[in-house]
Amino acid sequence: MGSSSGWRMAGMEVPLLSTDSIDWRQLSVPSYSSSTSTANNSNHSLSKDFASCCGVGNPPSYFIWKTRKARSNVLEILELGSCKEISRIGLQLTFPDALFPFAFIYKDESKSTSGDLLLLYTLTVSGVAYLIRLRDNFDYGTSSLVPSNEILGYNTQSHPHYGAITTVAASEGCLSIGRSDGSIGCFQLGTLDPSSSGFVYELRDDVGFGRLWGILSRSSTLAAVQDLVMSKVQQRKFLFVLHSDGSFRVWDLLTRSKIFSHTMTAPSLTGAFVRLWVGEANADTGTIPLAMLHQQNLEVSTETIFLYGLHCNVGDKTPLSLEPSLKKISLGEGGLVDVKLTSNNVWILKEEGLIMQDLLRDDFTGGLAHYYALQETFVADQLFQSSEHSSDDLLWLACSSFSSAKDEVVPFVSSLFLRSLLSPGVYCNAVLRQTFGDYSKHFTDSEFGSFTVDGLKSELLSLMEHQGGSTSPVSILQCWKTFCARYVNNWCKYNAACGLLIDSLTGSVGLVRNNTISLCRGLEDVEHVIYGSFEENTKCVGSGFDSSSDELDRQILFEFLQCVRCVSQQLGKASSAIISEFLSRPHVSSEEVIPQFLKILEIGYSSSTGATLVSELGVDTAWERELLNHRTLRKFSANMFLSLRALCHKANSWGKVLDVVESHLKFLVPCKIVLNLDAESVFHILDSAIVHSTSQIARVMFESVLDVLMLLSYMTSICGQINMSHDDVSRVKLEFIPMIQEIMTEWHIIHFFGTTPSESPPIEDFSYKLSSLQIDSNGDKRLWNANLGKCEFSLAYILLLRMQSSSRELRNLSFSRLPNPSSLVSLSREFTSWIICGRSGEESSVFFSNAIDLAIILLGHNQYSATEYLLTSVDLYSRKEKIFGSLQAVDGKYSALFHLLGCCLIAQTHGLHVPDRDRKLREAIHCFFRAASMEGSSNALQSLPDEAGWLRIDFSSSPSASSWKLQYYQWVMQLFEQYNESEAASQFAIAALEQVDAALGTMDTSSRENLGESVTTAKGRLWANIFKFTLDLNNYHDAYCAITSNPDEESRTICLRRFIIVLYERGAVKMLCDGQLPLIGLVEKVERELAWKAERSDISAKPNPFKLLYAFEMHRHNWRRAASYIYLYSVRLKAEAAVKDHQLRSLTLQERLNGLAAAINALQLVHPSYAWIDAPVDDISPDRENYPNKKAKITKQEKSLSDDDLPQRPPSYLDVEKLEKEFLLTSAEHLLSLANIKWSSTGNNKPSPELINLLVESYSYDMAFLVILKFWKGSDLKRELERVFITMALTCCPSRLGPSLHGKDRKTHTLLLTSSQDEAVHNSLHTATTVHQFAGSSHWETLEQYLVCTS
Repeated sequence: MGSSSGWRMAGMEVPLLSTDSIDWRQLSVPSYSSSTSTANNSNHSLSKDFASCCGVGNPPSYFIWKTRKARSNVLEILELGSCKEISRIGLQLTFPDALFPFAFIYKDESKSTSGDLLLLYTLTVSGVAYLIRLRDNFDYGTSSLVPSNEILGYNTQSHPHYGAITTVAASEGCLSIGRSDGSIGCFQLGTLDPSSSGFVYELRDDVGFGRLWGILSRSSTLAAVQDLVMSKVQQRKFLFVLHSDGSFRVWDLLTRSKIFSHTMTAPSLTGAFVRLWVGEANADTGTIPLAMLHQQNLEVSTETIFLYGLHCNVGDKTPLSLEPSLKKISLGEGGLVDVKLTSNNVWILKEEGLIMQDLLRDDFTGGLAHYYALQETFVADQLFQSSEHSSDDLLWLACSSFSSAKDEVVPFVSSLFLRSLLSPGVYCNAVLRQTFGDYSKHFTDSEFGSFTVDGLKSELLSLMEHQGGSTSPVSILQCWKTFCARYVNNWCKYNAACGLLIDSLTGSVGLVRNNTISLCRGLEDVEHVIYGSFEENTKCVGSGFDSSSDELDRQILFEFLQCVRCVSQQLGKASSAIISEFLSRPHVSSEEVIPQFLKILEIGYSSSTGATLVSELGVDTAWERELLNHRTLRKFSANMFLSLRALCHKANSWGKVLDVVESHLKFLVPCKIVLNLDAESVFHILDSAIVHSTSQIARVMFESVLDVLMLLSYMTSICGQINMSHDDVSRVKLEFIPMIQEIMTEWHIIHFFGTTPSESPPIEDFSYKLSSLQIDSNGDKRLWNANLGKCEFSLAYILLLRMQSSSRELRNLSFSRLPNPSSLVSLSREFTSWIICGRSGEESSVFFSNAIDLAIILLGHNQYSATEYLLTSVDLYSRKEKIFGSLQAVDGKYSALFHLLGCCLIAQTHGLHVPDRDRKLREAIHCFFRAASMEGSSNALQSLPDEAGWLRIDFSSSPSASSWKLQYYQWVMQLFEQYNESEAASQFAIAALEQVDAALGTMDTSSRENLGESVTTAKGRLWANIFKFTLDLNNYHDAYCAITSNPDEESRTICLRRFIIVLYERGAVKMLCDGQLPLIGLVEKVERELAWKAERSDISAKPNPFKLLYAFEMHRHNWRRAASYIYLYSVRLKAEAAVKDHQLRSLTLQERLNGLAAAINALQLVHPSYAWIDAPVDDISPDRENYPNKKAKITKQEKSLSDDDLPQRPPSYLDVEKLEKEFLLTSAEHLLSLANIKWSSTGNNKPSPELINLLVESYSYDMAFLVILKFWKGSDLKRELERVFITMALTCCPSRLGPSLHGKDRKTHTLLLTSSQDEAVHNSLHTATTVHQFAGSSHWETLEQYLVCTS
């Protein structure tokens, strides 16, 4: 449409509300007719998708009603109140019959009722008229039926000879219907009772006796009523009637008389007038605008709208007169959807676009002056469906951009499509789900509703991969093209336009679609130049210059802009999308992207790009495309050379051209407006329109500035060919290009805010959980929080929460009425100004000052990725412009930038993969150190609000830089600690430690007391933190170094204990015992902590603390202490063995034997004079007695004894001999336990004869003789040996044993086996080789062997 001659773009459609989010309350309407029901008959000739709007009240509430062809008996009603929060409740009325595409809602002011009484007129195709009372907010409780006392039905076709109803119209208190027989019936529903006289009357031409005959007198020559319109003119109700034969009549409903009649004709056209529209009378001229639709009966139906003026002079003999002037608008092919007239304009909605014609212009004869781009065009353009070659350009440009990294092309193309598809204004939940269904990928309502933005991206990428689009750039592009083509097709069907929404008072215009409602915005001044003919927009362009601008400047600008357009066409529409995608990534500047595209303008696509695509496109296709590219490049180069030379010739010098360009660049800068912002805005009906309007304008401005940048860069590259001097080139590079990059950065960030969906709040975010519980009373904020993470809810909505405009339009409207197109642009302009400059509207470098405020707002809503993008963009631009020093001087705001950037980087580390996480951490550490190093950082950071995460610290006592850094580093340390980033936290703890001496050492005593700690305490606390962080990282050597470096004795002791406990828990405590750590000066403390740990640990703990103590002392050659600790271990094992079952008892006894053996070995390394240890008190250890609490203390008993000392043996001690005896008895107990015989030793004392009996009975002869020889001497030895041999001999003669001798309880006989050589027997048993218990073939052989050994 925009290419048609004489048509000029005047604005764009912007989404306002999606009805998918409406909670529809469904009510059924009872039947009032016995006629055949046509409910759900979508094939009825009068059924169609149509919608309109009724404004009720002042300020008005806009009641939008809609009928659907698929559900012809359902009427949908939605209230759109611009002065309050958007209503999320709609009403669906289900009628028994199909409905006319008609409804009328008005406020009944004739009755005194509480609240507003709203009445609804509607009509079924069977002729039943309904008057329904609508409740406030459609609150019908749980009822599914319209209450009988709130509905009135009347059958308008009560007489069978009535003609079929063809059309209907209504106003307050009156419903009029037109019939096929030409009659017009009027019904005063809501005014009179249906049984009252005068409730029904007809409008007809007959007079006198004709009225007596009533129905019989009706003229048979009157043509069918084609259309009816009821309108108020100068406080009188007029009914405008169009008949099928072209007769046009006007009736005065007050007098029920005809006041105008005329037969309408269309010269030189066949066909008939089929529709009629009436506008409001012009207050100045008194003219009522009329529009009539004429259809030609050709093979292809063509439509024309004829515009008339009906002059009104109420009180004259001829009150109405048709003006002779005739205007017509040829619509050509395509279906007409709706037409609306105001006093000055006519709005025509077609399936392919919205047309607006100024009725006051006299210079048009058929051409259309203005059109508005609809959302269909926007969606198709965003998804590269509007141009045949736009997607192909995308492929070649993407491959050229990644000439050195071809593997990145596929993910980049997918990222570009994903960003476009899921951006607000393009994304539609139901359409995307339907498109998934086209690929046989189905989801339930709950599944699809649970998808976040990232979830939708994953599903889309999975689908593309399944379609084979992950292998190459060509295949991925083809998959996305096919998917987006289906998406656009589904979008157009799902959101087809149904009607116009007009507020004649303000001039606002909007569209009602099947599932969305939208408004129309006007164009920014620069957009008039971009979308319109340059010659037709001199007035608009001139508004950007001083009044002194002459015609030559305008001509120079026009020719320059024509060159800009040529550059844009050469690169293709996809170029701006690719550059925008690059710039949307953090740490990517325009300087990295623009040179790639400049090469394309200079030399075309590289040969490597063509070679890459040969295998994908095929040799022939790729060759043809390369030839086309070469021809296009040659043509472009020649045209640009001639155009630029002609431009310079017209201006006489490049300096003059650059002066004009400089003026134009100022015209592209976002407007700076001073705003008065007193409070936060609420979630308002216009927010969606403002956000979408702002993002559309930002996109156009970004593309325009980018095109200018590309042209100027191209001019500098061919400066020799076009005779540009060195000074002119320097001026472009040093002045213009930095200025353009600044403007482009501003518009790109604005567009980024408007099109990037917000992030979902993290699940663990406590503040979000509180808001979701709806504890507070701020319902608006709850509504905003509920929208976070949805594709339709972009970042701009979050910013709009903080902004309440004070523009002239807003003060006048007070949001009480919908804004007109120009007012909506003004609102967008103010929002843009607020983003760029904040409240003050002051000029700043890349809105640096306001970027801090924006970042704080985004951080407060957990929008970390957006915050990173914003702050890195400002940082990149600032570094590029080399204004680092000046930024430091501006209240230290640069330090605030790095502080906030560090905060958002650390917040993003959760859930990332290790490489990305480590990169974010490194960047965050870098940012925090840079923030602390800036001049004035103390004041800047302390001025940040609470949502910036800063803790308030009072530096009034000592505002030194060191004190500031000390506190700041500690705060950052705590921040990293909260995110379990111990390595980063350790770095800032060390950095804080370096500031302690300078910060606290120079303070006086009172200042240090105010801070609450001394230098030693502060260092001790920081070293303790370093110890903790390094220990968390398993850096045990660094953790030990932190302990030894800690100057605070108490803190060092606590850390040491923690160190040992952690080493125990992680199985790394052996490093204390093997000399890996230099325990200089800490040996006694480590030993004490190990002993404290051993005393309070379970005996089965692994590693065993007593064994570690043994190893610890053995490594340091403290043999006696090693023996003492391992002996304590055996004592604990003895107590444990007493309560164990058979199997565990044997294992415990074996472990005790090992412990006793280790104690004996340790003491044998000591000089015999010192080879003893203290005997422990039964059940009470020295440690337990001395340390009743957990905190270990040093006691005299625990101090290490040097092996060179000459200690006095206490009364109770244990030497090697006693330990050997205890070892022997424990061995015997162990043997008995293996035989399932329970016996407990009594230490190293002489055992009872019962032990010997048990050993002999269990055939443990070796152990029995060892015990006897160890504990019995002299005659006792002989008697005991004799008793054992007797028992063994009796074993050889089982027949001589009585019953009492069998089993383990039998007693030995008093047979004696004497020997006079006690010592010889003792030595023989010790020196003889151990004899197996059953070495012989019988008991006799065993007895013989032992007799030989003891003889």
